[in-house]
Amino acid sequence: MGLKATKVTQTYGTNGCAVDNGGCSHLCFWCQQAVRCACPMGLELLSDLKTCVVPEAFLLFTNRDSIRSISLGTNSNDVAIPLTGVKEASALGSDVSEKRIYWTDIQAKKISRAYLNGSSVEHVIEFGLDYPEGMAVDWIGRNIFWADTGTNRIEVARLDGQYRQVLVCKDLENPRSLDNPRSLALDPANGYMYWTEWGGRPRIARAYMDGTTITTLVDKVGRANGLTIDYVDHRIYWIDLDTCMIESTNMQGLQRETIVDDLPHPFGLTQYRDFIYWTDFNLRSIERANKRSGQNRTVILKGQLELMLDILVFHSSRQDGTNECSQNNGNCAHLCLATPAGARCRCASHYSLSPDGKNCSSPSSFLLFSQKASISRIVIGEQSPDIILPIYITRNARAVTYDPLDHLVYWLDGRQNIRRARDDGTMASTVVSSTAQQVDYQLHDLSLDPYSRHIYWTCETTNTINVQRMDGHIVGVVVKDSTDKPRAIVVNAEKGYMYFTTVQERSTKIERSSLDGTERESLFTTGLIRPVALALDNKLGKLFWVDADLKRIESSDLTGANRIVLQDSNILQPIGLTVLGDHLYWIDRQQQVIERVDKVTGDGRTRIQGRIMYLTSIHAVKEMDPQEFASHPCYRDNGGCSHICIAKGDGTPSCSCPMHLVLLQDLLHCGDPPTCSTEQFTCSTGEIDCIPMAWRCDSYSECDDGSDEENCPVCSAFQFQCDGGNCIEAQKRCDGEPDCDDKSDEQDCETICTSAQFRCGDNQCITKKQQCDNYSDCLDGSDELSCDYISTSSSFVPSYEPTNPIGPVIAIILLVFVMGGACFVCQRVVCRRYKGPNGSFPHEYISGTPHVPLNFITPSSSQHGTYQGISCGKSIMSSVSLMGSSGSGAPLYDRNHVTGASSSSSSSTKGAFYPQILNPPPSPATDRSLYNVEIFYSSNSPSTTRSYRPYHPVRGAAPPTTPCSTDVCDSDYTPHHPPAGLLSSTSRWKASGHAGHGKPNKYYMDLNSDSDPYPPPPTPRSQYMSAEESCPPSPSTERSYFHLCPPPPSPCTDSS
Repeated sequence: MGLKATKVTQTYGTNGCAVDNGGCSHLCFWCQQAVRCACPMGLELLSDLKTCVVPEAFLLFTNRDSIRSISLGTNSNDVAIPLTGVKEASALGSDVSEKRIYWTDIQAKKISRAYLNGSSVEHVIEFGLDYPEGMAVDWIGRNIFWADTGTNRIEVARLDGQYRQVLVCKDLENPRSLDNPRSLALDPANGYMYWTEWGGRPRIARAYMDGTTITTLVDKVGRANGLTIDYVDHRIYWIDLDTCMIESTNMQGLQRETIVDDLPHPFGLTQYRDFIYWTDFNLRSIERANKRSGQNRTVILKGQLELMLDILVFHSSRQDGTNECSQNNGNCAHLCLATPAGARCRCASHYSLSPDGKNCSSPSSFLLFSQKASISRIVIGEQSPDIILPIYITRNARAVTYDPLDHLVYWLDGRQNIRRARDDGTMASTVVSSTAQQVDYQLHDLSLDPYSRHIYWTCETTNTINVQRMDGHIVGVVVKDSTDKPRAIVVNAEKGYMYFTTVQERSTKIERSSLDGTERESLFTTGLIRPVALALDNKLGKLFWVDADLKRIESSDLTGANRIVLQDSNILQPIGLTVLGDHLYWIDRQQQVIERVDKVTGDGRTRIQGRIMYLTSIHAVKEMDPQEFASHPCYRDNGGCSHICIAKGDGTPSCSCPMHLVLLQDLLHCGDPPTCSTEQFTCSTGEIDCIPMAWRCDSYSECDDGSDEENCPVCSAFQFQCDGGNCIEAQKRCDGEPDCDDKSDEQDCETICTSAQFRCGDNQCITKKQQCDNYSDCLDGSDELSCDYISTSSSFVPSYEPTNPIGPVIAIILLVFVMGGACFVCQRVVCRRYKGPNGSFPHEYISGTPHVPLNFITPSSSQHGTYQGISCGKSIMSSVSLMGSSGSGAPLYDRNHVTGASSSSSSSTKGAFYPQILNPPPSPATDRSLYNVEIFYSSNSPSTTRSYRPYHPVRGAAPPTTPCSTDVCDSDYTPHHPPAGLLSSTSRWKASGHAGHGKPNKYYMDLNSDSDPYPPPPTPRSQYMSAEESCPPSPSTERSYFHLCPPPPSPCTDSS
């Protein structure tokens, strides 16, 4: 190590070092017209001030923010070792074989090491330190031991900081357990460690180096410090700060002696050969005296020294001996710790020693909790307390969780990133980076799906639930809601659901949905103010949550049933909860505690850990059965899905997609959604891509996956919400006409009819004149109940007694003549042309009010399965292309018989249709149009990805036109009775039940709605724009289709 100049072509001048290096053996400096010799680090200058030699021993001591050294064999001054990063050095240790020094820093809260020359500074222990006041190096087993006054622990680790283990800690149930440990010394050759305690009952104690067999050596002592061992005479020395004396006993705590007394303020102590060395705060000096008598006191160094907390001698004689750990770490996988009987293998905290006594296995069930700058682990049921994981990138950690497959810890940090690392600090990486994606994320919570290898996280900025693979590949957004803002989340990958809280301006909800964001439902909307954390237990089938404002912990079934309060007392600031085993654990930030109760009854409240500052989250890691894990349907290759895999109840995977993609027809891969117009809604999956926006949230599922009825808004203040979920105008509530499909708008109505109206039993209103008129105007017939027709008729007769009884008889005779004349006219003039082929009237036209479905088709036509991309079951009409481009069979009616066809034509309609009805015939519009509704699109619609026929039962629109041929007196006409169940008995537009598909109601029309039950004569045959046997186009041309109102009747002519 040095600096050398070469190729100096020309020199100017000279000095004393130019000749023979100024007589110096190593370094020569020309200072103030004189030669000054110096030595490299690790060497000492002899008294001749020219020769450098390896010193016999160094004396190392701390001096606040520096560590200095002075040789014990020369007269040189002390030298500061050039170390970086030292803030307040406290305890010192050394490894002579590697020429390293170790020190604790109580301000930086670290244990570090470096070579004697100050190079290669390393931080060995960086986490979980509070006040590491004592430290010692096991030069044989290659371990480092330290005592922490703040945590009340004595711990050990390898010299590089690996495999950290707590050996001795404070036990609240044992009053003689560790209490404020300070100084520490080791005797590795004999397998013992010694330490002092400054607690309520100060003492000097001893134990095996594995932390077992603790005994008290000296109990009648003050605050003992500077504990050191004389390995030659087998005695221990210490300074009593209360008596300002230096005392000594043998290794068993006997033969106690006072070596030096009446000292101003001694603090640090060490031993070398026949002398003991100590530091004094008041004198700011280092002195020595004979180790047996305390005589020959000599000042080694005095001057500008401060806060000299520790001192030691760096010499090989201080590190001699051997034990079973000296060779190959005693064949131990983690730690080899000496004992008087030999050595024992130990594992890092929370790891278990294998049956072979050598190897170690990681914990399978434990708790993780995060603090402001650390993540810690607790294994319940073990003596080993919590330990801080050596993860070096934790800054403002929160929302901690764990991947049991790769054994990685995940958490959110203060820079709005999702980070992960192994529990030993390795494999640290950033999974989601707001900086890299250039998005102003404000991450709130996260949860893992270990089977599909997905991360679910909520964002406060975008109010979304996002999904990303653990390999960093973005899946997409599954929930996005600006009104209900998702916050806390927990994923139930075993069941295929996720639970999350949503925040509104004035309310909060706990919701559940499928892992793709569908099937969303609100579990709880009341009794909540600010639920901050969720947890679930599939074994028990329970959901748990904690409300920070109500200061209450509750639970329910996974479906939201059986809601109970588990704990609501002495909870101040709960911010997280989790389930492990039979208990529910939670953290309280204000009380700085981790507590638990029985997860079923809420009893047995117990404090697990206290005095934990800056708590942010807690998470339970449960032991997972490898076979059960591998049997999950989404475990292998994400269930074959390209994006989201959801476990179904039958143990099979179901593929789905994020919001911006749709599931393709292979039901495995996701692709771009179809190009739907702005007036259309895009279905998430299924054969149907686009539906009219008017069908969105109408209580009928037009999309195959029902996505058009998901996440529907709540009805506005000017609307009434039916029990089925759809909305109607508020003024239609209790108006006597059921507008809701479930008729809930007409339920629980008070007075809904005027004084001139009669209220039916179903709250329908009719005029009072319609009551008791021998005709049921109410749908339930209640207007004809309890009627006294005789008294009703007599009410219109004057109250006086008739004096002439012949009047009523004459009136009856006249009425009979009028009716007889009417029948004669009907038989002779009108009705003859409407008789059937057998001379009788068709039954349908004389025995009731036939009702024909508006969307009937030829029974021979294919109704289902022929047409691709059609929502089946919506209506029978929906199976037929109205665009004229379908490859179906026969059209809705025969174009050769729209109007004007001869009654004797051989191409007249046969019995394949329903009986020809007495409505007006259709206008001669082409078969391209049936009726006009805005939400229908032509085949040129932007929806081009897959075939789609946007058919829908029209609500409130005009009925379709009647079949083309309406001449009921054709010679080849044969009446045909429609199948049973297709005819309705209601009037006007009414809805019937679903036809076997669970789809919305079909609509029918009362044929008696026309005032004239007889059609006009057919239109004269025209050759305009048609073949001889075809129908003419409508006057408004073929391009004008979907007229809102039905066409007017054609002129009545008789083609016969």
